[in-house]
Amino acid sequence: MNSLTLTRTVFLALLLTTIAVGKETDHDYQQGTITKNAGSPTTYEVKGPDMDKKIANCGDFQTGQAVDYRVEGDKVYIRRDGGKEYKCTIEASYGDITTSEKRPPTYQQGTIMGYGVRRDSHIMGGGGGGGPANSPSSPVSTWTRKAKVYELKGSDLMYQVDYCGSFQAGKFKVGDVVDYRVDHERLYIRHDNDKEYSCQIEGTWALEGARTDAPSPNVKP
Repeated sequence: MNSLTLTRTVFLALLLTTIAVGKETDHDYQQGTITKNAGSPTTYEVKGPDMDKKIANCGDFQTGQAVDYRVEGDKVYIRRDGGKEYKCTIEASYGDITTSEKRPPTYQQGTIMGYGVRRDSHIMGGGGGGGPANSPSSPVSTWTRKAKVYELKGSDLMYQVDYCGSFQAGKFKVGDVVDYRVDHERLYIRHDNDKEYSCQIEGTWALEGARTDAPSPNVKP
C-alpha cells in the first residue's frame, strides 16, 4: 500500500468516526426550568412539560434558570456549552405525565402595575483553615445581585415576583398585560405563544388591600 492510499484510508476512518460521534450526540431536548432545593444546595428540581424530577450530582444552577434536558434511564442530561452535557442523578419523580394525559396549561390575565429594584448581598468565605491554630482562614468575599421585583395584578390577588428566568430574562413594563399561571411557589408568565418565564413569588395579598401608588414591601429603590 503506497503512502497516498494509506493517507486516504486514514482520512476515511477519521471521517466515519466523526460522523458516528455526531450521531451519538444528536439528541432531542425539551426545555425545562430549574428550582434550587433550599434544604440542600447540591440538589435541584427540574420541571418540564411532561415531568418533574429532583436531581443531584451535576452542574451548578440557579432558581428560574431555563435549561434544555433529556431523560435516559435513571439520569437527566442537561445540555451545556460546546455540545456537552451535565449528567444528573434522579433522586425523585413527582407525577410524571404520559402523553395521553398532557393538558395545555390554563392561564389567567394580569397586569404589571409597577416594579422596584432590590439588592441581594451575599457573603462567602471566612471559615477557619482547619489545621494548626495559625493556619489562615479562607478570604471573605461579598457580591451583590440586583433583583427587579414586579407587582402583578391578577384576577383576585396582587403578586410580587422576581427572578423571572435565567439572568432575569423576563423584562416587563408598567401596564403590560400578561397571561400567567401559578404553580406552588412559582408564577409562570407566557411569552412567544408556547414558552414561559418562571418567576419566584415573594409575596401575595388580597386585591382589595393593594395600594399600587405606594412603595412595595421589601423593595428598596
